[in-house]
Amino acid sequence: MSRLRSLLPCIVAGAVLATAARGRAQGALDRPTQLTLQAAVDALVARNLSVIAARYNVDLFRAQRVAAALKPEPTVTFAATQLTLPRVLAHPQYAGVAVADNSVLDTQFSVDVEKLVERGGKRELRVAQADIERQAAEARLGDELRQQTFALKQAFLSALLARDNLHVLRAALGDFERLQHLFAERVDEGYTAGVDLRRIGLELVDLQGSVTALQAGYAHGVRDVLNLIGDGDKPSPSSLAPAARAVALDVPLSDLTDPFDDEDVDVLAGDLIVQPIAASIEQVRALALENRADLRAARLELDAAEAALKLADASRARDVTVGGQYLRSGPDNAVGVAVGVPLSTGRRADAAVAQVTAAKLQADARWRQVRAQVLTDVEKAIVAYRVSRDRLRLFDGHILQQASEVRAIEQTAYQEGERGLLSLLDAQRAHNETLVSYNEARHAFALSVYQLESATGTSTTRLAGAPSSASGGSHD
Repeated sequence: MSRLRSLLPCIVAGAVLATAARGRAQGALDRPTQLTLQAAVDALVARNLSVIAARYNVDLFRAQRVAAALKPEPTVTFAATQLTLPRVLAHPQYAGVAVADNSVLDTQFSVDVEKLVERGGKRELRVAQADIERQAAEARLGDELRQQTFALKQAFLSALLARDNLHVLRAALGDFERLQHLFAERVDEGYTAGVDLRRIGLELVDLQGSVTALQAGYAHGVRDVLNLIGDGDKPSPSSLAPAARAVALDVPLSDLTDPFDDEDVDVLAGDLIVQPIAASIEQVRALALENRADLRAARLELDAAEAALKLADASRARDVTVGGQYLRSGPDNAVGVAVGVPLSTGRRADAAVAQVTAAKLQADARWRQVRAQVLTDVEKAIVAYRVSRDRLRLFDGHILQQASEVRAIEQTAYQEGERGLLSLLDAQRAHNETLVSYNEARHAFALSVYQLESATGTSTTRLAGAPSSASGGSHD
């Protein structure tokens, strides 16, 4: 037992050096398979299917704008009347020949040209409404992009959290596996009882289960990211092969040869560090009211409803149809003009106005509801930011150092025979939980910053202050 305790510092030092070496190697390699957050956002803008659908919606309203600007086209009508039966059927060559002493039986050929003349400025009002609707569609495109970008960043951060926690538990797993190997040798040699070996085995089972769950969580996060950037129908990257092989073979992930190598977590590049915001609460609210695309779309929809009301009221003005006619009857030629005016437009106009008025009131209520939701999103994001910032400050207050010191003290005490294995296991477990909690705090803080970004509809560059530590506070 004394020999085992004397080897314990070497085990810990070896694990630290191995972890550091893996970190340096990973930082030195420039893997082409890694996807940064910025590259993922660029891919989302180009290939996200929801964004593409919203972009086609803008094209639809642009086409409607072109159609709204068109003037009514003239119509031409060709007619042949008074085809005398049965003479025309028996002698069709005489269809255009005059009948002697009976002009009533002469076949008449006519050409009529008519054109609708819109009055009341209907075309201009129709174009103005179409312009507003196109702008509203562009705003809805911006809002869809805002929502999809936040979903992407949320999925990206979740995957990074699983990856960082995976590193923590892998390091602990390696330490326990080496300790188990040494205990097994001591038990075989008869120097110690097997109860400590069983305790380490139970700890390994728990760690392996946690590692497997994190591996699956990382794979799920990567799949969400790939789906949001338009690659959801593509197979998983080869770096996720260990989890895929475990499912295909129906075996535990721990049964695979070296299943926890760093190569299976190299799909995403980045960390959980973001800059704190510097804008005040009033500035954040002002940014949201100014930049939120869904609020702008709701305002434009209200403007479009007002334009539609003007167009409906303009339908009271009676349109005029003017036309000209050429007529040939037998050997005679004639021309004529025509003017058409509807007898009444009042009742149809009243119905259209009532319908559009209701739509306007609906659009106004929707705009007020969206505005209230925008301010609610801002308040919730600010609360989440404050809570996550204060939680992260706890870890910046030497909590990590204290957890490492407690583990070192327990290791020394165990080496000197003053503590049992249970105390060492508790210290290691507390150290792991502290590191995982620290990663979760960084994840929550980064997510709260992106939530503020989404709530305001602006970029983090307008919210972030000068470079500082993550514990810096906002001017609130």
